[in-house]
Amino acid sequence: MTDIASIAIAQRSLVQATEAASQRGTHELDLDNYYKGKGTIFTPLIRSRYSAPNARKIPINCSTGYSEVIKELHDWSVSSGAQKRIELGEITLESYECDGYAISIGTRVIAKLPFVIPLSRLAQIELHAGVATENQRSEGFYLFGHRLY
Repeated sequence: MTDIASIAIAQRSLVQATEAASQRGTHELDLDNYYKGKGTIFTPLIRSRYSAPNARKIPINCSTGYSEVIKELHDWSVSSGAQKRIELGEITLESYECDGYAISIGTRVIAKLPFVIPLSRLAQIELHAGVATENQRSEGFYLFGHRLY
């Protein structure tokens, strides 16, 4: 039972690495789109009354977001056992999608089995994880980038 639980924990470690990479990618702002329309004192009033579907979403720079996702996955792959399970090999990015407001990534890793399966030569297993992340502004009244309650 303990051996099978270690694979479940290794899967959770992969999910955590994938979540961390996705969140790191969403923190790369598209500054041109982020600051568009914030030039007057009336912008917050107009935006709250006639808000578009993406008004609360924070725009992402997809190309630098991709670079940050790769860096985070590399950091997890080379980290000591404190962050990542020892069963896991190098984490690779299988898919990356960015629409300017959300990032969706898929990862995979080869994990060594901590046990021998009877009548089998299976020594490793492939694990997969997928995560989507977006950032949103909190509801409220914003004046010059500061939230007023």
